[in-house]
Amino acid sequence: MATKKKKKAAPKVPKKKNYLNNKDLLAQVMLSKEQDQMTDKLAHMLQMLCKRYASRGNFANYTYNDDMQGYAMMMLVRTWRSFNPEKSNNPFAFFTQCVKNSFIQFLNQEKRQRVVRDELLVDAGRSPSYTYQLEHANKNKEEKTEEEKKTNSQSQNPIDKTVGAPSSSGFSQYNE
Repeated sequence: MATKKKKKAAPKVPKKKNYLNNKDLLAQVMLSKEQDQMTDKLAHMLQMLCKRYASRGNFANYTYNDDMQGYAMMMLVRTWRSFNPEKSNNPFAFFTQCVKNSFIQFLNQEKRQRVVRDELLVDAGRSPSYTYQLEHANKNKEEKTEEEKKTNSQSQNPIDKTVGAPSSSGFSQYNE
């Protein structure tokens, strides 16, 4: 006779905890505001937030990712006091937005530096970055098409502005 084997129930896997808890973050911000100094735990939470946000697809592959994280941490240290628990009880959203804005600011600064570097390379007769070449190729194409449109519109059907003079179509502008 075949005996039936009882299937063992799979052990319950505990629910995955988020890396930051909004309630704990709010408590640390309030504690830090009471002490008028950022606590070590709050600093660690903000570091985790920066590191996690930097691993997003938008920012993950930049060579200066560590610099972006450092800039974001500097901005968080400067602005953590501006979170007002009376207005909102969601410090995670506030600090995430601060990190995002810091990353974007850093990228804009890098872009300005890259443009200056590329212009210096062009002035020296060297090859600029590929992005710079593409941007200027597109600008040149747009300028050419605008010039062609202007010359085409001016060369087609010139209209005499004098009153009573025959137009290019052979008809008088005014019925006399």
